[in-house]
Amino acid sequence: VESVIYRKLRKVRDYLTGWDPQANDEFERLDALLHPRLAEWRQSSVDPDDLRLAGALESLDVQTDTVVRRAFALYRGGDRAEASRLIQRELNGQILPALDSTIKSIYTTSRTHNIARAFRNLQATERSTTMVLIPIILSSVVFGALFAVLIARAFARPVAGLKTMMEMVGRGEFDQARAVEIRSRDELGGLARQFLVMAERLRRAHEGIIQAEKLASLGQMSAAVAHGLRNPLASIRAATQLVLHQLPARSPQREHLQAVIAEVDRLEKRIAHLLDFTKPVAFSPVAESLSPLVDRVLAVFSEKLARQGIDLKVDVGSDLPDAWIDAVQIEQAVLEVISNALDAMPRGGALAISATRIAAPDGGASLRVTVRDTGEGIPASALARVSEPFFTTKADGTGLGLAIAKRFVEQNAGSLTIVNGEREGTVVTITLPASVTDAVPAA
Repeated sequence: VESVIYRKLRKVRDYLTGWDPQANDEFERLDALLHPRLAEWRQSSVDPDDLRLAGALESLDVQTDTVVRRAFALYRGGDRAEASRLIQRELNGQILPALDSTIKSIYTTSRTHNIARAFRNLQATERSTTMVLIPIILSSVVFGALFAVLIARAFARPVAGLKTMMEMVGRGEFDQARAVEIRSRDELGGLARQFLVMAERLRRAHEGIIQAEKLASLGQMSAAVAHGLRNPLASIRAATQLVLHQLPARSPQREHLQAVIAEVDRLEKRIAHLLDFTKPVAFSPVAESLSPLVDRVLAVFSEKLARQGIDLKVDVGSDLPDAWIDAVQIEQAVLEVISNALDAMPRGGALAISATRIAAPDGGASLRVTVRDTGEGIPASALARVSEPFFTTKADGTGLGLAIAKRFVEQNAGSLTIVNGEREGTVVTITLPASVTDAVPAA
């Protein structure tokens, strides 16, 4: 059902962009295919939550069909701009967020049911094992108390821990589940660890599929938009530069023409950001020292640092172990973070960049890069969304800089977190894996 819905949405884009004039017929064919599948799902469901989610998904599909058919009618009537606005306002702005939320709820409900079933089986195993242990405990009067304590520590606690992890995973709390301490070294402890590995793989696979679908659709649309805008922008810039060259040095019109060129450059930057975010990126990790990497990034901003009067402090020692990263990707990620920090301090401030070695959860080593600024900080209401694509708090921002940085860091098996400073500014922390040869210090 999910696959057919997203295929329908891609046909909307194909038809309205003119790539496939027959896409509207394919949309109707997919719609006819979807209805019996939804009906089959509802008939086979007995759980109230499943029925409620199926009804919500069916309602959203009806709303989608209504909006899309209105847009198709406007498009066929020649009003292509209004059709595009209708899709952007009602489909992209309202229906798609509700659709994504409903699909996530469906997966969460499915995981909860599966985990509950597995836990019931585990409880049945526990009961049968207890029935075997009872005669042994009763016949061992002398050692009964000691044996009960050992069993409680070796069996009940791991089961309770496993139950806690299952409940967390069922609620989608994967990070909290990973934080549960597993002390047992026996089969139950191994089962708990394998359960976490399985849950993490499922989470990554599901998120990867959804993200790939979205990026593929967005990439095709972005390529079409970029192709349609770059040529006119280049012509506008060239014509403006020619007129600017012919004007006298003190002409009052020069300021307006320079503003036009600046706006064209800003649009070109937005287009480049959009294409960078949506295109697939090759991943080629090598052992890379962080000190020269940070130096290369700072060299790009040397003029801007001086112009804004930024007090720069860098503490990235050359004695740190190498990071196992794709240097091009991490260099771009650090560049985006520093660029945001400088934008937050237009009238001066302090920028501190440091790197330290920390212990990794698997017993190896990781590297933590911290970037602190003394800007205005980020509103608390926006802090959780600043790494989302197209979300920005700046009037001239693209909303893609931090999204690109987060994507590159996570592709390098790292993490990126953003918090406000204790008194002022923002603190961005990037964690990266150390090179295997440098992960364990020499004896």
